[in-house]
Amino acid sequence: MAAHLSPSLNDLFLEELKTENHSQARARFESQPAEAAVVAEFLRRLEDSIADDLWKSVGGHWSEASVSAFRHQAMAKLVELYSAEPQEGILNLWVKVVRDFHREAEAASSGSMSGSVWGERRLEKKEKKPLTEEQKNSRRLFMYIWAMMQTAVVTKTAIFYFGLKSAEEGTTEGKIYVSLAIATTVVSLSFFAIRNYREKP
Repeated sequence: MAAHLSPSLNDLFLEELKTENHSQARARFESQPAEAAVVAEFLRRLEDSIADDLWKSVGGHWSEASVSAFRHQAMAKLVELYSAEPQEGILNLWVKVVRDFHREAEAASSGSMSGSVWGERRLEKKEKKPLTEEQKNSRRLFMYIWAMMQTAVVTKTAIFYFGLKSAEEGTTEGKIYVSLAIATTVVSLSFFAIRNYREKP
């Protein structure tokens, strides 16, 4: 199931319905509880499919700001049709909104417009979303585990191995490897400490 964004489509619809231009439609909506319930249920279900109906179906990458703008404009157009065509059902009105979106998308693709759809332009690359707190904590946990493993296993093994080899053979090569292992550990742990210190709030 798709993640629902805030504000909900129902909230956007009701907000648009409260504008001065749609006073008659609002009065009709408020005086017919059964119709209002049908619209509310339709908008609740639409939360799961609006992306496929609109921006995902035309391809490309869209920013979160564009997605929010599409949701607002879609509800504004739906209310406009709801006000102008009271005899039409909410599903038929939504189909008209979808057709309008796709007409603009086709016009933008053909070059007859500036490339925008409902005033929004595609991104050249997928928008990089900021990490959630859970993702940040998982990344920090991995870094701590890696630092512990490096110190407890990798570095000690290297130092013991090359240290014993150097002691047995008496060559400078073993001493160089031991020094490199120690230096690598110091640099790695220092980098780890500095990075985590900078990330403190």
